[in-house]
This record gives sequence, C-alpha cells and structure tokens, in this order.
Amino acid sequence: MSAVLHEEATTQKSRRHFSQRRRRAYTTLVIAGVLLFCIVAIAVLAPVLAPHNPDRLFPNGLTAAGTPVGPNAEFPLGTDQFGRDELSRLLWGGRPALLISFAASGFSSLVGIMLGTAAGYLGGWVDTLISRFVNILMSFPLTLFAVAIVLIVSPSLANLIVIIAAIYWTYTARLVRAEILTLREQEFVSAAQALGCSPWRLMVRHLMPNVLDTVIVRAVLTMAQVFLLEAGLSYLGVGVQPPTPDWGLMIAQSQNYYGVDPSLVIYPGLAIVMTVLAVTQVGESYRALKRRA
Repeated sequence: MSAVLHEEATTQKSRRHFSQRRRRAYTTLVIAGVLLFCIVAIAVLAPVLAPHNPDRLFPNGLTAAGTPVGPNAEFPLGTDQFGRDELSRLLWGGRPALLISFAASGFSSLVGIMLGTAAGYLGGWVDTLISRFVNILMSFPLTLFAVAIVLIVSPSLANLIVIIAAIYWTYTARLVRAEILTLREQEFVSAAQALGCSPWRLMVRHLMPNVLDTVIVRAVLTMAQVFLLEAGLSYLGVGVQPPTPDWGLMIAQSQNYYGVDPSLVIYPGLAIVMTVLAVTQVGESYRALKRRA
C-alpha cells in the first residue's frame, strides 16, 4: 500500500514539475516574442520614429574640439564622431541586419528542408552526394568562409543574403535528413507507397509537414546566428557598407572614441545583444514547448 502511495506521490510531483517547466517556457516565449516584436517594429517604423536623417552631418554635431556632442534637446543620445544623430542611426541600424537575418534564414531553411528530405528519403547516390557536399561546407570556419566569398563578389545586401543562406542550409539539411531516415520507415509512408504515391508527392505532402517543427526551430536559431555573423562582417568592413546605418558598423566606426563617449559603442552593442537573446529565447522556448507537448 505504501509503495502505491509513494508511486502516486512521485507521479503527482513529476506532473507538477512538468507543468511548472511548461509555464516557464511559455512565459519566456511570450516575453522574448514581445521584445522581438518591439525590435522589429522599431526597425520597420524607423523612418517615422527617427528625429533626423541618419546620414545628415550636422554643423553643430561636433564640439569645438571635434568630438561628439553629448545628449541634449536636439540630439537625445548625442552625436557620433561625424556629427550625425546617434538616436536616428540606432533606430535605423537594425534594418539591414534584420532583413539579412530573416531572408537568409528563410532561404537556407527552404533549401535545407528540400535537400535534407531528398537525401533522407531517396538515399543512394543522392544521399551520398548531398551528404558529402554538406560535410565539405561544414568543414570550413563560417566567418572566414563568408569573408572570403564576400571579398570575391563584393559586399551588398543581396550578396550577403545569398552567401549566408548558402552557408547555413547545411545545418537544416542535416537535421531534416536524420528525421526523414526515421520517418520513411513508418507505416504511413508504406501505405502511401502502396497507393502509388510518387516520390515527389510523398516527400512534399507526407514527409515535409512532419519535420516542420524541427525546421522552424532551426530557422529561428539560424536567425540569431546570422544576426551575429552579419554584425561581425560589418564590423570587419565586409558587410553593410557606410554610410548605411548598421549596428556592427557603428561599433567599428566608434571604437576609437570609446574613451570620449562610451555610449557610441555601448548602445549598438546592447541592441545586438538584446536582439540575439530575444531570437534565441523564442527558438529555445518553442522547442521546449513542442518537446513537452
């Protein structure tokens, strides 16, 4: 009798812990989602919210000594080393990074799910070819590989999106292939084959929908990685080019003035950290909720 009561108590305790973890994951997802929504909304509405043109050089934007002006009524966050409004550039600075992150993660996810599904279901020489190509690409250091390609083709938003997507699809493809290898042994696949379903229709209509959760989580986490990579490339001078406002570029251009005005580096740095944390927590919380569903 005591053993049964102990087992029931253990089960109830486990259920409570499960419910608490699920609530924490849901709360984290909501908070991170709201923060991410606000960041995206600010970037989209930057032309309306920014008090000045982010590229305008103000005659009164520098002191007599040629240093940035501190916060005042006209420039709420002061100016940068060129006499431009720091707040306006900060509001505009997230636009290129977010655009590249969304587009590159979307394209890489699309390519990854298609090639990963083909490799996992078709097998044979298709699987061998795709898997070997994935292994070759993943053997290169991502940042150095991206820098090398950008230097060859010249930096631009379109080139950055294509280059980054061409690098990150491999992670999605590898995850999808692993899941497809398991799914293709399920009874619903055998039933579809018995009914004469073509390989293309089976992959698109039956297999791909079953790996969408994995692809969504991978796409969100890829966004965070792409965001950091874009900021790093801009910091190195091979990403977004001046005078376009970009947080990574703002840090690179202002680092020599850190001793005069640390906020020129701190503000864009905090913006990058907050965005990456928000995106990462959205992905991790969504994965935790799906895993416990």
